[in-house]
Amino acid sequence: MIQIAIADDHEIVRNGLTMVINAKKNMKVCIQASSYAELIAQLKVIPIDILILDLNLGDLNGLTSLENVLNLYPSLPILVLSAYPEEAYALRAFKSGAFGYLNKAVVSAELINAIHTITKGKKYISTSFSNSLEYGTSLEKEEIELTNLLSKREFEVLSLIASGNTSQEIATRLKLSPKTVSTYRTRIMEKLMLDNASQLSRFAYETLGVSS
Repeated sequence: MIQIAIADDHEIVRNGLTMVINAKKNMKVCIQASSYAELIAQLKVIPIDILILDLNLGDLNGLTSLENVLNLYPSLPILVLSAYPEEAYALRAFKSGAFGYLNKAVVSAELINAIHTITKGKKYISTSFSNSLEYGTSLEKEEIELTNLLSKREFEVLSLIASGNTSQEIATRLKLSPKTVSTYRTRIMEKLMLDNASQLSRFAYETLGVSS
């Protein structure tokens, strides 16, 4: 029996994934967590074989949540399931230690396939992401190269800008001061060769905005 944990701040998503997974005879969702703190508390007492992790949890966001879990449980296979575009996020997720990355628009059959693949010790690359690597992506090559210039924290700030967060909201979510967020925004604009906040917001949304 494959024992699974799901960490997502949307109850409807957790319940939907649980229904799909529990319908399989050899799989069972043992943990449902809406936040990073809740996830870690349950991982301490309930053994699992794989974690399905959303990048945006209520109390911790971006790749930091992935990296923090792996610091505590380095051998735990993690499948990232996110609404963010694979072209911009998947490579960073894999570099941070994820075993797989799926967009939330994925059909249930691919989710089940991903779980089977990862629990066998293999990395799972979705069909759509595999095709994008082979034939190019929906993002311009220049855009991907520019975002790769950003540090992990700068990328997180840009991701939150793409989601429509204000500087104050970003500061709260990342536990930073507004002044520090302003400094990150300035660095990002310099690296991306953008002239003003309007251009920054547009670049963030067009490059990293949540897929429809």
